[in-house]
This record gives sequence, structure tokens and C-alpha cells, in this order.
Amino acid sequence: MEKGEFLKGLPVYNKNNFSKFHADSVCKASNRRPSVYLPTREYPSEQIIVTEKTNILLRYLHQQWDKKNAAKKREQEQVEGENLSPPRKVAWCFMD
Repeated sequence: MEKGEFLKGLPVYNKNNFSKFHADSVCKASNRRPSVYLPTREYPSEQIIVTEKTNILLRYLHQQWDKKNAAKKREQEQVEGENLSPPRKVAWCFMD
């Protein structure tokens, strides 16, 4: 079966779309050598790829939530630390 016969009889809106089809030009062998990937680093062969069980979006949201709460917790600890410290005595000097 030729490639042109395969397209014969298919429903089309415009028959001119397939009028320029040439079977010879479709498949040309390339004389160029295929490109090859050469790694720049050596990775250990016993390296195991493990997928994480949590969803990437949930993991990101938890990290953002932890960052936000850590900042709030530090601020709250500073405020509580200031409230627990004994009040400072202020020395008043009156000059005549």
C-alpha cells in the first residue's frame, strides 16, 4: 500500500490541502550523525531515586505555613519575654 493511497477517500473540506503531497519527500534518510549526550559529572551507580509520598503542592503550602508561623512564634516569644522581665526602675534627677 502506497502512502498516497492511504490518504485516498478521506473526508476533507479542501482537496487542495493534499494535492501537494509527494511520497518521495516525506521520508529522507539523514547522513548526519545523531547527537549524543555526554555527562559532565559522575553519579554513583547505587543511587536510588525515590518519589515522595506527599503532593508537591501540599508540601509547598506546609513549608510556607511553617515559615509564617515560625516568624509569628518568634515575635510572640519576644513579647512574652518582655512582659516577664521585671519593670525597669527609672531614676529621676531634678536639677535646680
